[in-house]
Amino acid sequence: MENLIKPEFGLTFWTILIFVILVMLLAKFVWKPLLAAVDEREKRIAADVEKAAKSREEAENMKLEIEQRLKSLNKEISERINRAIYEANIEREKIIEKARTQAELLVENAKKEMESQKMAIEKEIEKKLVETSSLIAKKVLGEIVDKKIDEKILEISLKEYKSGSFRKN
Repeated sequence: MENLIKPEFGLTFWTILIFVILVMLLAKFVWKPLLAAVDEREKRIAADVEKAAKSREEAENMKLEIEQRLKSLNKEISERINRAIYEANIEREKIIEKARTQAELLVENAKKEMESQKMAIEKEIEKKLVETSSLIAKKVLGEIVDKKIDEKILEISLKEYKSGSFRKN
């Protein structure tokens, strides 16, 4: 045990020599591939980080683009809705105006129809009044009155009725 605590030159020499040989072997066969693998992994990680940064940047750009598109779409939708409301109001006003015009036309036509019916009734009443007057005159005068006198009476009665003097009496 004492030999282990006190180093001897031969044991120390061989230990150092074996250690150096082992380090050289490891450096030649293990460390170079190991360092190459570590470098390769480091490069891959750096490339992945760079790709992730690019992807993140692209995602941000896409997000901004989508937000801009949404804003423009909202604006366009708003404009279309406003335009549709405006056009609907114009169309409603046109329909109301057309209905108003048609109603006025119907009222006017009804007034004209009533006026023409009134005129027809007045003419019919006038004709009946003249016929009645003629019949009364025939009955009063009897057979004395001939056709010429009858026509003359009818003509005079009609003139008097039209002039209004018949109505006053």
